[in-house]
Amino acid sequence: MGRNNICVIYDSDENYAKRLMSVINDDNDIPYNAQVFTKEHELDKYLQEKEADMLMICEGAYGYNAYRTGNKTVVLCEEEREADEINSREEKGLVGICKYQPSYQLLQSVMRYEKKDRVQKRGSLKVTGVYGFNNTARMMLSLAVARLMSEHGNTLFINFETFYGFKGILKGEENENLSDALYAFRQNHNQFHKNIVNAISHYERLDYIPDASCAEDIDDIKPEEMGTFIQAIGRELGYSNIVIDIGDGIRMPWNMMDCCDEIYMCETGNYIENMRLKNFEKYLLEQGMDNIAATFKKIHVNEDENINNDDIWGRLPFCSFYEELCRTAGIEEI
Repeated sequence: MGRNNICVIYDSDENYAKRLMSVINDDNDIPYNAQVFTKEHELDKYLQEKEADMLMICEGAYGYNAYRTGNKTVVLCEEEREADEINSREEKGLVGICKYQPSYQLLQSVMRYEKKDRVQKRGSLKVTGVYGFNNTARMMLSLAVARLMSEHGNTLFINFETFYGFKGILKGEENENLSDALYAFRQNHNQFHKNIVNAISHYERLDYIPDASCAEDIDDIKPEEMGTFIQAIGRELGYSNIVIDIGDGIRMPWNMMDCCDEIYMCETGNYIENMRLKNFEKYLLEQGMDNIAATFKKIHVNEDENINNDDIWGRLPFCSFYEELCRTAGIEEI
């Protein structure tokens, strides 16, 4: 989607509309050029002659004239409950957003709906898990998978390692983390996705949820509910890819694996680790979980490579296993 897409803004508060226009036009990640109309008759004349790619309009003006729509219509509501009522209709191309929130949060909400629409047009969510018995090698592989996926679609990375060290690897601004997201999930399984926006950080093309601040927060979620947590995030926030590092915080990893479309298994050449992996596969087969074992894609990771430093993210494409990962994933390197 290019910058030639037009976002038309109309609000009874002219100053608010102009501030919103400035925020949109100053943000290079928003694929719209915004323009403001201050008179209703001028807005109606424009909409009769053209169809806006996106129309952002205050609730009163939208309710007064149902013909005021765009390819996507964002109704700027005074209260959250009014936005929820609009969204409960599940009308194609219609979104309700509470206008009284920081501009960046409002636009994040709008862009999540953009992502969600694109995913619905393109197909279902793809969940990729990463597992292995060498924590360092597995973490390297999971970061590589997340990086690769983020270059080919909107991707969210979640890790369930108890002590990951995201801040030293991904340099995004972090407000909340996985502990906050899991707390929101425990409070309300159906609406939690509305409360985890601040838990999602951004680095380059990747969205990620920083690691839990307390290991016990992961334990508080029942293993069988982890799949619900992952699927709900993907469905409601509109990601095409979710990459999961199935770390040591997960007691029964097969419950998490069961919600994955594919699982990358980390091999290091270490005899003991390989025996553990074989025993794990044997256990899955004996327990009738051969459907999980069938999704395994094994990647050999050499952890001796000189990438374990503060520039690990930038060096990942140059490590030996990255090329193998691209081939296995059927994706060309960028």
